[in-house]
Amino acid sequence: LFSAVFFSLQLASLRISWDLLRNMFGLGILLFALSFVKSVGGKRDFALFTSLSLLTVFAHEYSAVILLSSVLGLVVWKWVKREAEETLKPLILGVLPAFFAFLVGLYFRLCPIQYVVESNVIAASGSSGALFLVDYTRIQTSVDSYGSYSSLALNVGFLFAVLFLPYLILVVKGFFKNGVLNLWTAVLLVGAFGCLVIPFSAIEYWHRWMFMLAYPFTFYAVSGVARLQGVFRGKGIDLSRIFSNKTSAVALLLTFGLGSAYLAAPVIMAHSGSVGESSIPNILVYFSASPTVPYADVNDVVRAMNWLSHNMSPTSSVVLQHAFVDWGRLYLDESQMIVEFERNASAALSTVAEHSFTRAYFVWWNVPIGWYGVSVPNGFVSVQDFGRLSVYAYEGELSA
Repeated sequence: LFSAVFFSLQLASLRISWDLLRNMFGLGILLFALSFVKSVGGKRDFALFTSLSLLTVFAHEYSAVILLSSVLGLVVWKWVKREAEETLKPLILGVLPAFFAFLVGLYFRLCPIQYVVESNVIAASGSSGALFLVDYTRIQTSVDSYGSYSSLALNVGFLFAVLFLPYLILVVKGFFKNGVLNLWTAVLLVGAFGCLVIPFSAIEYWHRWMFMLAYPFTFYAVSGVARLQGVFRGKGIDLSRIFSNKTSAVALLLTFGLGSAYLAAPVIMAHSGSVGESSIPNILVYFSASPTVPYADVNDVVRAMNWLSHNMSPTSSVVLQHAFVDWGRLYLDESQMIVEFERNASAALSTVAEHSFTRAYFVWWNVPIGWYGVSVPNGFVSVQDFGRLSVYAYEGELSA
């Protein structure tokens, strides 16, 4: 119960539950699947492990990677230790269906089936990133944009400090040897810090892997509390004994304090104005706590979209940064085309020309507010002002 409360109120797990719902679902099934790894010999446990492994692969690819890597590492470790073959065979057989399902999914990601989805949103040319490995010194998205190794290292270190430094002492003191848990932690550490070792070809979304460290770290941290006070030797938990120790008390209060602040973030921003992403360099983008636009600009965005809905011709399109796309979906007709981009507006204009649109519009702030790292592209002029935002029209020549 204490582990569940500790996990539920820390910053990293709250971030996962904010909008990474499939990721959270896959990790939830993974917890059950890994609990059967060391008891897979019986028929009932074998069937449960096989079923849960398959469900883990179907639920989310990151959970699948953790499961397969942990099981593979455990098999190799047992083989090196020359443990009995009868303990390895059911484990290998049990995970094989999940492994083959993972390979099939991997094949279709590498060689997707070509199909057409009717939509009024067109992705800008060249806006899609690498499939699994990315160059973090060159990547340009709304979340990942660094430009140099030092900037990347600063972001990695700062995020780790915010997430785990408050209770890292508990993790260190409570670390215990467990094959499955240790392998799980190792996989996540590679995903989170691999970008610092090989920044030009590292696993995508390092921050997502770092958030998932909350799962194994919780077990170690609660073990650390137990070792500091010995509160779990009896049948109950004496909270007064936990908080009588300064180390555990400070760690828990800092952890719960940050989690509570994150829970209150929407209410705070709604009453005090949205916090710009520039207020804490590049850190808020990882938490998704802020809305797509400041609350003060919501009505102006709606007015801009309604203006476009009434003034766009069948041969025109609107270039929208990723944050504005869902606003466009909501207020524009299905026949009015949207060209979506994240950072590269020039690629979006090329896409406009490729589809033979005769006019391109753009929606953005008149004065940059420090969000998304985008400014009004050259060639666009304001045609309708809506307070802090305007609708712009491209006056240059559209060429692919």
